[in-house]
Amino acid sequence: MNVLKFSPVLPPAGLVLATCCIIFSAGCMGTTGHVNGGTMTGENWRNIELRDVQTGETFSVASLSAKPLILYTFTVSCPICTLQQKEISTLKKELGEDVAVIGIDIDPKEEEAVLKSHIEKNGFLGYYTLSPPGMAGSLTERFGPVVVTPASAPVILVCPGGDARLLGTGIKTSAQLSSLIRAVC
Repeated sequence: MNVLKFSPVLPPAGLVLATCCIIFSAGCMGTTGHVNGGTMTGENWRNIELRDVQTGETFSVASLSAKPLILYTFTVSCPICTLQQKEISTLKKELGEDVAVIGIDIDPKEEEAVLKSHIEKNGFLGYYTLSPPGMAGSLTERFGPVVVTPASAPVILVCPGGDARLLGTGIKTSAQLSSLIRAVC
């Protein structure tokens, strides 16, 4: 008689898979932040001071919240990110001052000169900043780990009323973004 035996210990590959499932499912459990000791956590990203690498101007997501805002994370070395940036710049050209755009370079080793060169070479529009301390962590706390996964082309739509949503993975065209802004904001 054959008896199947199951080991109570996961093999290394199974352990890695189980860990990944737990991490990624935690990021899918909502995007509204949570109350911790009476204070809202996961919303710090709105008020963190950012500095535009082109102009030196300081701002925050909250300071630009009077109009729809597209916020996205990227790295200069990510070709998918560059494709998404081109679509967002096209959207900015089409909508002009009716939309705000913030690109946050989340590569901790990135240099300002490299980012500036990337923006100029590609003709990108909007605010561009190196991620300040705490920003990536706050975004991850609010939206999950996909928001700091550049190859997934993470884009957040923030509406004037404060609603913020992480859009689906993959490149979003300027037409898709424009339609979404009209429908949601």
